Amino acid sequence: MSRARPLETLLAAVAVLVASWPVRTLLIGDTWIRPVLLLLALVAVIGMVGRAVGAPRSLTAAAQLVGVLGGTALLHLHDHLAPSQLPGAIGDLFVDATNTLSRYAAPAPATPGIVFALTLIVPLVAVLVDLMSVGMRMPALAGMPLLALFLMSTSNTGEPLNPVYFVALAAAWLLMLAQGGMQLLRRWSSTEAYSRTPERLEDRFGIAGYSSTARWVGAGTVLLAILVPAFLPHLPPRYLSDGLARSGSGGGNVGVVGFSDRLDLEQNLRSRSQEPVLRYTTSDPDPPPLRAMSMSMYAGGNWVHDDPPRERRGTNNERLPSPDGLGSQPITLFRTKVSANGVDSPFVAVPWPVSSADMGDTSWTYEPSAAMPRVSDRPDSYQITYSKLGPSARPNGSHASAPAVPSNTLRVDPLSADRVQQTADGIVRSNDSDFTKAIKIQDWLRDPSRFTYSLTLKPTQVVNGAPLDPISNFLVTRQGYCTQFATAMVMLARSQDIPARLAVGFLPGTADGQSYQVRQSDAHAWPELYFPGLGWTRFEPTPGVRAGTVPEYAGGSSSTSGPGAGRESQEATDTRTSTAPPTPTAPSADTRQTGGGASEQSWLSSSTTWWTLLVLVVGALGALVVPVAARWRREQPLRRAQDGREHVEGEWHALQSRLEDLGVAPPAGRTPRQAEQHYRQHATLGGEGRAALHRAVRTLEASRYAEPTTSPETLEQDADRILRDVRGNASWSVRTAALLAPRTGRLAVRSGLRAVLSAPGRWLDRRGRSGG
Repeated sequence: MSRARPLETLLAAVAVLVASWPVRTLLIGDTWIRPVLLLLALVAVIGMVGRAVGAPRSLTAAAQLVGVLGGTALLHLHDHLAPSQLPGAIGDLFVDATNTLSRYAAPAPATPGIVFALTLIVPLVAVLVDLMSVGMRMPALAGMPLLALFLMSTSNTGEPLNPVYFVALAAAWLLMLAQGGMQLLRRWSSTEAYSRTPERLEDRFGIAGYSSTARWVGAGTVLLAILVPAFLPHLPPRYLSDGLARSGSGGGNVGVVGFSDRLDLEQNLRSRSQEPVLRYTTSDPDPPPLRAMSMSMYAGGNWVHDDPPRERRGTNNERLPSPDGLGSQPITLFRTKVSANGVDSPFVAVPWPVSSADMGDTSWTYEPSAAMPRVSDRPDSYQITYSKLGPSARPNGSHASAPAVPSNTLRVDPLSADRVQQTADGIVRSNDSDFTKAIKIQDWLRDPSRFTYSLTLKPTQVVNGAPLDPISNFLVTRQGYCTQFATAMVMLARSQDIPARLAVGFLPGTADGQSYQVRQSDAHAWPELYFPGLGWTRFEPTPGVRAGTVPEYAGGSSSTSGPGAGRESQEATDTRTSTAPPTPTAPSADTRQTGGGASEQSWLSSSTTWWTLLVLVVGALGALVVPVAARWRREQPLRRAQDGREHVEGEWHALQSRLEDLGVAPPAGRTPRQAEQHYRQHATLGGEGRAALHRAVRTLEASRYAEPTTSPETLEQDADRILRDVRGNASWSVRTAALLAPRTGRLAVRSGLRAVLSAPGRWLDRRGRSGG
């Protein structure tokens, strides 16, 4: 058990955990802690097992590295382990992490990309700390990766970090140093460390006094590190990322965001950015979503904005005509005043339908049949009066008597038409009214027992050898976000001859005192269905995690779709959604949007990156050439051993080679006893090490000079004891060189290269002699 060094291993793992503790100040939610703890435990267990069985440090560290990579893949990429999906999934997670760091103010949401990055980075630091502190017995040097991990959070908080974080890490590191020092003293001699006063006769060399002094120095250093900064001038903070360097936008400041005329069903509206887009006040106690545009044409996974209609010039505060199809329904008028607007022209986000608008000095237009404003330039502020249907609103006519609707609002996507029709037939009855069918479809999609809301889409399913189209894939996997839910309801309604289209805009946002603040993460899509007497009518099939309230007139029978199924915060979204990676296609936002999606293309998709990875892999394998050559050379006599005596000679040769790698030159042409005297003089050995050397020499002598019938013993245990003493007392540079570039390995590589280069000459010489 002592060989596994459980106490040192535990201290190293705890130190890594303490160093990562301040990360909690950077993130909203603790979803990253559990996977990090699991992998830290895995690193510790692998390290103890490797040391218990006597595995080389490099092999133990390699096993820990494989465990971290495999564990991370199982925790975060379990749905994307196929070779064709894994690179894109990893790339999307790194893109998500990069976007979080570049866009969000601290504390930022714990997005899947951030959780993935922490699950990978923190355990990798643990592997390095375990190797340095436990494997190489250099706990002082292990403080460097711990400090790097600690600075990752302290340099990004934007405000002073509580000193308790530093004190905890300093205490953990000092405990590592103390344990390492005690282990080193035990190898030197049997001297124990005691308090200097009263002095013990057994402590003839005063070693105990150094222990007491060291404790006071350590405690004083920590105290000074806490007090001195309070008297130093504070320079402006420097940050690792511009996003975490920003504070949240306050007052009326908002970021500018644009809408594209194309909406990809598998990419858009997945933003988790907390950058504000709008700030407004309203007289509506339950404001609806803010509509920016509608789309009717769908093909191949993309919604396309309709062709620009004929528009009229708008006049401020002039009443607009009612939109097509809206009859004499009970409505209520509300007023919304936007004080900060970040939606770029020509779109403007407004509650719909609009009764009147005041865009200030900005010129604007509207389509007479739609009551939807468009602006020539982005207004900083504007005011809207809009109408809202009452809970008793119902259709009051037939489609035959209603104004004609565009034919593309009845077109079902041909790729998914059969599955859509079959699904709709299982939801509604033929004798249901169109309005009843719409509510049933909405309630069916909102049912949490059937569908899961998640910003992560499941991989594309393959049926009968062909991948499913996006709509069919959603209906089969039953996991998606607002775009998938809204698109599915549009197609299901169209399959029942109900005109339907997709509206895009924002959720109402979050109440902030007397106003509402809308962020980029509030981007939303919903279906609008056409009914005579109601016109284009909003429904809400997206579950309550990221949806507006279901309109009162569409409350239906499902408990999940009533008025109480309202909005939930972004924090709830982040904790409820899966931390599995996004699909291999990265989100693609409009290029005018802050941090536009063009840069979000998967970084693993290019051939250049694959060549880079190949070069890195080849380089990593090349770094193993010298250590492997050293192992091959030192074990060569063991492989050739035919009997016990030759085996002992091979073990002695291997011991001398490894000591040579640690800087102790071999005694050339010496007898075993002369070799013992040589190593006593040139190798730093403790009491147990010297005893092991003496036993090894006696075993070697017995093997060489005993009767041939005598079965010799082995040097393995004594050689291990000698090497542990020499390695433990060597400097870190010597140990590092012995691990990465051992001298015997360099000699073996040099000898091999010389043999390869001289091979043609030898071959020509043989040919010449044979020809002569």
